[in-house]
Amino acid sequence: MRYKSFGNMCWDVSVISAGTWQLGGTNWGDVDAERAVEAIRGMVERGVSLIDTAPVYGFGDPGLEDFGFGNAEKLVGKALKGVRDRVRVVTKCGLDYDRALGPRSLCKDMRAEQILAGCEASLRRLDMDYIDLLLVHWPDQKTPLEQIAEAMDRLLRDGRIRAYGLSNFAPEDVLRLHEMLPVGAVQLEYSMVNRVNENQLQMLHDKGIGTMTYGSLGSGILTGAIRTKPDFRPGDTRITFYDYFREPKFTKIQGLLVQMDRIAQSRGVSLSQIAINWSTQKDYIDTAICGVSKLRHVEENCSATNWTLTPEELALLDRAIDTLEENEN
Repeated sequence: MRYKSFGNMCWDVSVISAGTWQLGGTNWGDVDAERAVEAIRGMVERGVSLIDTAPVYGFGDPGLEDFGFGNAEKLVGKALKGVRDRVRVVTKCGLDYDRALGPRSLCKDMRAEQILAGCEASLRRLDMDYIDLLLVHWPDQKTPLEQIAEAMDRLLRDGRIRAYGLSNFAPEDVLRLHEMLPVGAVQLEYSMVNRVNENQLQMLHDKGIGTMTYGSLGSGILTGAIRTKPDFRPGDTRITFYDYFREPKFTKIQGLLVQMDRIAQSRGVSLSQIAINWSTQKDYIDTAICGVSKLRHVEENCSATNWTLTPEELALLDRAIDTLEENEN
């Protein structure tokens, strides 16, 4: 496993983190909870030092308590029994719903009282005394940023969190908050098939803010496992949140996979490992989140940190990515 400094927080973190969106189960196809717990523990055993989760991961299943709100957090807490001291735990706040109305009422809410209440609820579900990094999941576009600073400052002083950060926020808002109360880290989407946030990540990293990226495998398309247009069930996150499996993007990405195939064949590695290395070899990416739900994913993803792409291989991939982006425009 390779490690990097995580912004100015004086933490060393593994270059890949364990993502648990899939672990929640809802709208990700068939996910076995017990196997997902095993996968998280397997990541820790192989040196992964950051676990990323959120209350909303698993939300929407009428067969689960509270419609699955907090389901992934509960499973993370179970998985980390006995190994909590070996990892940093990241969870989120700022998304909630009206219990009388159900999942359709899910909304963004970053008011101070919501952040404080959300943190306490997450601590209960995780069965932990503190959270290493608490992120506001999404900006709500209405609450003054001062309320985030107020709530996070209180949580920091009370020892309920070790650091706070922002997920999916615009760079100008990150910098404004950073002046009020230093931001520990940001979390943004970034991968070979989505470089929209590249400049933002570079700029914030240069200012000493830790950088986490999600979507590292392009919702699975960069594994190369799906070469024909899939027929996902309605509501599947891979088509509602991401657009890689829609045309014309799906067909265009197949051209990038061909270039990845060439490296995979010459190196004897998987496409997943190539995608992970492409992200984690960027000096402005501290850690890339990789979702795991099975032990075989653990071994494959963690093995990516045992080698690195050469400058020539990186140049080949970047040319293919540039071609993909040119076609998109």
